[in-house]
Amino acid sequence: MPGINLRGIANRAIQRVNPDVMVTINRSTGYETDDAGTQTPTYEEMTARAQVQPTSYSDQQKLDGLNIQGVSRIVYLEADVTGIIRIDKRGGDQIVFPPGLMPEDAPDPATGASPVWQVTAVLEAYASGWRKCSVTLQASYST
Repeated sequence: MPGINLRGIANRAIQRVNPDVMVTINRSTGYETDDAGTQTPTYEEMTARAQVQPTSYSDQQKLDGLNIQGVSRIVYLEADVTGIIRIDKRGGDQIVFPPGLMPEDAPDPATGASPVWQVTAVLEAYASGWRKCSVTLQASYST
């Protein structure tokens, strides 16, 4: 008998008060180095369903242990995402939310680009493909 998809059952109930949203994920693919030795991160873009929730006290304790500061949220993503993996030379995945979803997401006044949220930690991984992640608002904007 296959396992019960508890995440799916819970998500159906949550939809009434906090519906899933489609987000853009900038999946880290490493970096490129120019002739001057400057490294520029590289990404591949994909979309996924996400469920955004506030950071709980216990999640905040985990993040405090990692010394992560700033505006953060918990996001359940229907995608395989990762935080920083130094050994693979990957800077971590980024998420761009739909405009107006996050109160802190003021677009760049010069370009209108939406801010990016860095996947700072994957807190849980579910067999159904969902990941519970901590994301932190970054000062830079997506392109």
